[in-house]
Amino acid sequence: MPPPAASTTASTQMCTRFTIQFGCRIPIMGAPMAGVSGGLLAAATCRAGALGFIGAGHLSDPSALREQVGLFRANVPDGTPLNIGFIGYSSMKDGLDKVAEAIKEHRPMAVQFFAPAIVEGGENVKLAQSLGSLVVAQIGSEHAAREALLAGVDCVVVQGREAGGHGLRAEFGRSTFPLAARVLQLIRSEAGCNKDVTVLAAGGIVDGRGLAAALALGCDGAVFGTRLWATHEAVGKEAFKYALTTACTDDVIRTTVFDQIQNSYSSFPWPHPFDSVGALDNLTTREWEGRAGELADVLLQQDAAVAREYRKALDEGIASRAAVLAGEGVGCIDTIESAEAVVRRAEGEAIAQIEQMHRYMLIPRQTYS
Repeated sequence: MPPPAASTTASTQMCTRFTIQFGCRIPIMGAPMAGVSGGLLAAATCRAGALGFIGAGHLSDPSALREQVGLFRANVPDGTPLNIGFIGYSSMKDGLDKVAEAIKEHRPMAVQFFAPAIVEGGENVKLAQSLGSLVVAQIGSEHAAREALLAGVDCVVVQGREAGGHGLRAEFGRSTFPLAARVLQLIRSEAGCNKDVTVLAAGGIVDGRGLAAALALGCDGAVFGTRLWATHEAVGKEAFKYALTTACTDDVIRTTVFDQIQNSYSSFPWPHPFDSVGALDNLTTREWEGRAGELADVLLQQDAAVAREYRKALDEGIASRAAVLAGEGVGCIDTIESAEAVVRRAEGEAIAQIEQMHRYMLIPRQTYS
């Protein structure tokens, strides 16, 4: 049974290398989820004391990003730093110009790159840093972590296969905490590695207990994704948010089925090995999981009914058919509430958990005659 949440008005406050580096009070980063993390969610996350991000996604429409940045700035105190996340394979598929223009226009304090995090041998990292932004690289394997460290990123987000949304296929990804522990080891031991790189754990973390566990491992903080999607400020279908509150941990599957269908008609098909999502198991996955070859044949048919019905389910918010992205921590989510409440409660829970662990360890040794 978890300890009672500590009051967020208490004088106790967490301080990690991440909070110092990024100027936030709580060592939580809001994931820049494309189509979910807009200006309102980023603003609410920042107002609570964490680090909020806007998801620029594929950066296909600069005006859409401009609108979300405007919403962010209208809902935070003056001087609150802006942070933006970019999807690598699409936003930089024709070079770095689009990302460069976005950074120059909006001047984010930090940018996150993902799928892949490192582009053109690290030129995206050099570009962002030259324009004054800190660079966060989201990785899902030791190889990708080494690549990010070599490129000189400022922060590494270790995304485990427990995470919701896009990430490495299950056979290529690793669990959050074992991979995070290895990345921390690499930073300490690798010659020439920047020892000031901060590390955040991402995947299955939805409350202060998970944050405390990440800190106990040696991480500098944690990323909240699924938990912040189930908030009032998040963009997205209310039916999908509601599905998160009624799901259990056993309902989550990492699958390529949804991407295989969406890639058949999308302008930005997700490439291997990122064509995989953590999502709620539903009628679509139960019908097609393990049948990739058959599904490919069906999707090749003119006006394929599977793709047509799937697009309809996405548009209409039919959770039993469409992808409801979710990580394995979803079973601990039972309400849709404000992002500020989520973050502040997590702060109190983490402090209480850390204080309880302190009591577990610091007990007088027994002496025996």
